[in-house]
Amino acid sequence: MDIDYRVVYSDPPLANKRKRDTVEIPWSLKVPVRRVLSGRLTYQCALQQALSADLVIVQQENKLLLNYVLHIVRRFGGVRLAYFGHGRNFQARDRNSREERWKRFWTTRVDWWFGYTEETRAHLIQLGFPPERVTVFNNAVDTRLTRTVAESTPEKRLDDLRREMGLTGSNVGIFVGGLYPDKRLGFLIDAAERVRAQLSDFELLVVGGGEELQRVEGLASLRPWMRVTGPRFGTDKVELMRLAKLFLMPGLVGLAVLDAGAAGLPTITTAFPWHSPEIAYLEPEVNGLIIEQWQDPQAYADAVIALLCDPGRLSVMSHAARVTAETRSVEAMAENFAAGVVAALRSKPGSLFARSSSC
Repeated sequence: MDIDYRVVYSDPPLANKRKRDTVEIPWSLKVPVRRVLSGRLTYQCALQQALSADLVIVQQENKLLLNYVLHIVRRFGGVRLAYFGHGRNFQARDRNSREERWKRFWTTRVDWWFGYTEETRAHLIQLGFPPERVTVFNNAVDTRLTRTVAESTPEKRLDDLRREMGLTGSNVGIFVGGLYPDKRLGFLIDAAERVRAQLSDFELLVVGGGEELQRVEGLASLRPWMRVTGPRFGTDKVELMRLAKLFLMPGLVGLAVLDAGAAGLPTITTAFPWHSPEIAYLEPEVNGLIIEQWQDPQAYADAVIALLCDPGRLSVMSHAARVTAETRSVEAMAENFAAGVVAALRSKPGSLFARSSSC
């Protein structure tokens, strides 16, 4: 099947820009975006492009006004529509909120679904969506650079970097990600203090940007064993990860589990109720740990201490983390997604009146 695949995108919201991890896509089409009600609603100016396509794949978000226009067009047989996304808001504190009920209302009213992980498929089936119309692409991130740099960085470079960062201990934990409330940075620092109290050479690296950067920098200024670098990317980021033994993220875990694994770092998190669907890639006691007492920093600290003090167990977990990252690759994701596009184009349109089992 000869397929002309086009990507249409727009500038991200301000909160995403603050992370300083977005790029332009030169081979795709960038269109204007209109935001109203302080960004609570967004209209992406891509209707013309959508109407000329045989299949339109859009993100499942309540605030995207273009989606509703496409639902109306679909109602009259004008477009074949697919969602990609989580299936629900995994960070929603109230799963029966007005927003979540509205999302469920529209979830099954499409022709095809591209789900991030098997958790998405299970949710869609529960809502009554046909399983044969779901493609699970196993969302991933390109970890080839991480893997290459992690394997090739010479010890001399790491020694120089330790001196540059002022690190003197042999037990380093690292956090790499956006600095915002769901990452539970206060909890992380509290737990790190408890680790430090028992392991005198423990040090913490925090790498990333976001709305809580200044607060975290202030907390680090009072803790000589803690370093905050701000956003780092590419080789710079991976070299910092190579200084650590554990990837510490007690709050929301998503694709970071794969990046950590590519660097050989087991991810240590908690049973935080609002993880992203990629938490499915973390297998407790295999490639990382999920601390059930998710509100107890001492329980988290104890788990970190126990793992750092058991080199054999740590080595086995590090190897398993690498295997996970190799298996959940961006290449495999692309193949899964492409197969789903072909299947969606070959399928008959779905029911115009599909209903979810729960509104």
